[in-house]
Amino acid sequence: VGMAVPAALQRSVVSPAGRHTASLIFLHGSGDTGQGARTWIKQILNQDMAFQHIKVIYPTAPARPYTPMKGAFSTVWFDRYKISNDCPEHIESIDSMCRGLTDLINDEIKNGIAKNRIIIG
Repeated sequence: VGMAVPAALQRSVVSPAGRHTASLIFLHGSGDTGQGARTWIKQILNQDMAFQHIKVIYPTAPARPYTPMKGAFSTVWFDRYKISNDCPEHIESIDSMCRGLTDLINDEIKNGIAKNRIIIG
């Protein structure tokens, strides 16, 4: 049985005004979306976070069952057993998040962006 290929993350993108030479991947908080994070930043700055040479990418986490919400689906980057600082990490869902973000980074590299010109925030 082959592993399911994860669908590409949905994303809201602010294209650079000039030549694309760097990328910023900006992650939203639990339960939000890429578009929601973009709207929030727009409200703070009174404009899109836009740059001459940097593409800003706001991906949306895939909906997954979220344990702190009694297993209800939520757009979270990873699951957690409970909301606490002294709780072990949910490694499987963190690995899944890392695969999705690696795919997103590799898309940028395929578009000619050097690894050292890609930032995750």
